Amino acid sequence: MGFLAPDSRRRRASWPCARARLAAWARGCATVAILAGTGGCGDDIIATLVALPGCGLGDVEVSALRVVPRGDFPASAAQVRVFTRDGTLPDVPDEAAALTAEGQFGDFTVAVGRTARLDDPGDRLSVYFAPEDQLCAVASGVDFRDVGAMAVGPRGDVLIVGGRDRNGRLVDDVIHARDVVDVVTPLDRGMSSPLTGLALVPIGERRFAAIGGARADGTALDTWVPIDLDHRNPVGAATRIVIDGIDTKRGYHAAAVLPDGRVLVTGGCNALDLASRCVPSDNHVFATGFIADTSVEPPVFVPAPPMGQKRFGHELLVARDGTVLAVGGYNAMGEGIATIERWHPDAPAWTSFGGDFTLQRIPGTGPTPQQEQRQAVVGATLLEGGLLVIALSDGTLAWVDDEGAGRWPNWCVDDDGRCFHEFGDAAFTTTRRQLLTLPGERVFADTWLLPLPMLASDADDAVDLSLSRLGQSQVPPVRRTQTSMVALADGSVLVAGGRDPDTLEPVQPFLVRLRPRLDGPDENLPGVDTLSPASFVVHDPDAVQFAGDHLELSSTGTLREMPAVWAHVRAFRSRSFRFDVTLAVTLPPPPEDPDPGDGAPAPPAPPPPAVHLVLSQGAVARTSIRFDTRIVGIQRDALGEVTQFTCAPQPPDFVAGPQPLQVLVRPGSIEIRQGGVGIAQCPVATDAPSAIGIGISGEGMLSASAMKLTRI
Repeated sequence: MGFLAPDSRRRRASWPCARARLAAWARGCATVAILAGTGGCGDDIIATLVALPGCGLGDVEVSALRVVPRGDFPASAAQVRVFTRDGTLPDVPDEAAALTAEGQFGDFTVAVGRTARLDDPGDRLSVYFAPEDQLCAVASGVDFRDVGAMAVGPRGDVLIVGGRDRNGRLVDDVIHARDVVDVVTPLDRGMSSPLTGLALVPIGERRFAAIGGARADGTALDTWVPIDLDHRNPVGAATRIVIDGIDTKRGYHAAAVLPDGRVLVTGGCNALDLASRCVPSDNHVFATGFIADTSVEPPVFVPAPPMGQKRFGHELLVARDGTVLAVGGYNAMGEGIATIERWHPDAPAWTSFGGDFTLQRIPGTGPTPQQEQRQAVVGATLLEGGLLVIALSDGTLAWVDDEGAGRWPNWCVDDDGRCFHEFGDAAFTTTRRQLLTLPGERVFADTWLLPLPMLASDADDAVDLSLSRLGQSQVPPVRRTQTSMVALADGSVLVAGGRDPDTLEPVQPFLVRLRPRLDGPDENLPGVDTLSPASFVVHDPDAVQFAGDHLELSSTGTLREMPAVWAHVRAFRSRSFRFDVTLAVTLPPPPEDPDPGDGAPAPPAPPPPAVHLVLSQGAVARTSIRFDTRIVGIQRDALGEVTQFTCAPQPPDFVAGPQPLQVLVRPGSIEIRQGGVGIAQCPVATDAPSAIGIGISGEGMLSASAMKLTRI
């Protein structure tokens, strides 16, 4: 099956002489080619997109293909085209980031795909095309292994390096896959020795670096090994990492690519047992880290600020504002860590992040107290606005942000609740459960799709992708845990390895791929107008709820610069948009007996709560438009530094009754209108794509209704 996309080397705003041809609709096989004219509207083919079918789509009949340009522009700027046989290519905006395609049979969509890139060289662009929200086996011929490290590069190359075979022996293989190629192969030359516990990061278009690791002889490595997929011998010579005052020999450390291309490495351990696993002690687990400047060859290594907590087996999560979060892992005593640390490349030190989430273990869940005294974070992923979803060692799921924390309702709390797996000692020996945020802000873990923490969602809304459902084209792969996975540029996820969650035996196939629903930031405007259950992601689920035709956000406490209670529109980011909303505030009831007696004056009534419009640009960076005694703009950068500016001297009176607002966000300004008349103009010094949310601080309740969201 194949479909339409332009060759971006010659892509322009319109093709007056271009047309698209559907060459053949055979059973499960079609090709759409771009034809470009040279002076006389000829028939020169400049690109052909060919689908890589997943889940046995070669046996599925498709009668039409719906093609949509995607990007941060109004829907009216690009036409939707449905191809049956012959057709004309509509204009594609220069800002188009991708094309999506839906294969239809009658009124049903049987499979979807999205271009990973529009600038791949050559005259063929392949796109993974599969049923949405379905796991598909990937033919690889690769023997099972517990993955040592896995990473994806900017051109869609995926590497799997080292690890353990099914018998626990270390391997030296380097496995190569690509998001637009259906061939998975080991490189002719692997690493210089078998290893695991290494870090792997992309450092160029098709270049990677393998950092450190645990060798089979119990040695922790201090090496930087480049892997260049454009070189005849891809695995290069190792460079020793030497930094004065820092022990750089380490395994089970974490690494991440910073926004400027440098590589941050943190934590790890250098004492290993005969099975090449960490032997924790105060002298052999590190809080130290270093930064590698990859713009020069060989790289230059310099110290990074040490974390506040020594840890190994942890994760580094990088937000789009450059904030780095260190999550989970194990300390120098071998105990699980339930603290989160935050750092920005421009900051001098790590700081703590997150509300108090040392949640009490739920009785009957997880290991007994004799098996584990402390609850640990075994997996985490980051959503917009610094909202973390974490998997805890008792099998439960929790949300954490910089203000608070709480568990996801009904997940793994009793015998009737949904859970990753059945309870049992073997199932809870896992030390890791990778979580991944999908483009639509759902969370993928093991074989589960989790709508956490969306408005009006709980454990009953989770979907186990290992279970067969009506209309599936093939039997889904079996349940698995302890997987490794990477998010690909087309929005799909490649999953490697994993074990049966009940027996911890290896599972097959080794590779599977998830094609999620097309509901990312440039594919879908969530139904805020109809208040669909998935339209908002909430930052305190206990304080935000549906109430008929409106949302209610309840707050206690003092007025704040940034609200603790807020919700952002799910899977939406844009530089230019309009948000319509009607807001009203309800004050808390007065005390039953306001007279304190003894002639003392009655306590003053609390001030009205403040309404907030929140524009989020990452984990920390955001702008809050606060309606208090004035309309004030409060801008916070990724370092947490705050700038205030007055937008207007007089806010609407939300206590007197519902007030309809129109918020127009453009690069460099935020305009607020009421009844078509401008009431505030807020200068904003950023043009980063923003998510939009509503919030409240102080004492009271905010009602939000009649919402509409459009790009402008």
